[in-house]
Amino acid sequence: MADSAAKRIREAKKRHKKEMKAERKRLRKEGLLGHDHSGLFLPGEPPRPIVDPAAPPPPPDAPAPEEPPQP
Repeated sequence: MADSAAKRIREAKKRHKKEMKAERKRLRKEGLLGHDHSGLFLPGEPPRPIVDPAAPPPPPDAPAPEEPPQP
């Protein structure tokens, strides 16, 4: 297969991303890089309830559980 300019560019991007990942990992290990909290959950946020998908659904005549009032 012939080596094209586009292929070389793609491989260079992959190599660069891999090197950057290794550098960030090294910095985190040394404590020089802060933690990224831009994900779904904020630091200190109470954990979300976990629903068991294997659990049987509640009977239809049972009253729905009420949530406590939020302060």
